[in-house]
Amino acid sequence: MTRDRIDARTATSLRVVTSDGRDDEQSDAFIASPPSRREEHFHWGRALFESFTFLAIEQAYVVKDDYRWVVVENGVPFNHYWRDYKQSLSTWIHSGWDDGDPVLYSYVGHPVQGALTEYIQIQNDPKGRDLELSNTKAYWHSRLKALAWNAVYSTQWNIGPLSELTVEKYGTSARQPWNKDGSWPCTHKPCVTGVGQVDLVTTPVGGFAWQLTEDFLDKEIARRVEGATQNHFLVDLTRCALNPIRGGANILHGKSPWYRASRDARKIYFMHHFPGNTPGHGGE
Repeated sequence: MTRDRIDARTATSLRVVTSDGRDDEQSDAFIASPPSRREEHFHWGRALFESFTFLAIEQAYVVKDDYRWVVVENGVPFNHYWRDYKQSLSTWIHSGWDDGDPVLYSYVGHPVQGALTEYIQIQNDPKGRDLELSNTKAYWHSRLKALAWNAVYSTQWNIGPLSELTVEKYGTSARQPWNKDGSWPCTHKPCVTGVGQVDLVTTPVGGFAWQLTEDFLDKEIARRVEGATQNHFLVDLTRCALNPIRGGANILHGKSPWYRASRDARKIYFMHHFPGNTPGHGGE
């Protein structure tokens, strides 16, 4: 093949000069430029689909729990939508901090919700999905974007158009206040309406802390286990045990619960640990 046949856009000619100063015509080297790749952007469609799927799962659980209230006679499905929605928002604005949920729901369950929605954002962000815990600008920028996604989802869940206010009719005249133990009608004050500001704070703040904790455990413990064993089951189990919420987001993403974008156990990590798979011996 002659130089004339090399596409000038994809190759660079390097003239090799020998030790005695002569050009070595036969040593001309051509380095092919890597093909141009389209920049990968945030996967909006997939992230929204995963978020909506998670929303549907959550709403199905709450509707099942509140089946005696979520009936046509009480305004569901969505009849008197705007009238009841405005009434619910008014109740929410004047409700104060507590929404009547058990402490476990408000201070553990909602942070879990926030952490999972953050991982939905992370796994659909090409600039953030491969990042592990580190004090770098790229890492913190990625996780703050995830926090913003968490906050938007949390706001929608609490007071949005497909929220507890519109689906479960919290704070409306169709759903009268009840006692803190869940019994109805309310006979012991303070009565509970199901609305309050608590979840708008605990979900993003607690979720952000939860997600950072899982990142920390993955880097400091799961990676050490990976470095100490070649047992696939043990590595997968460790990852799932230390990062249960990331595992849930992985499932929504169509991946195994133990999947890691930065180091898939079966394709990247173990190939460096089996005989014959080391660099120079067919492993790379």
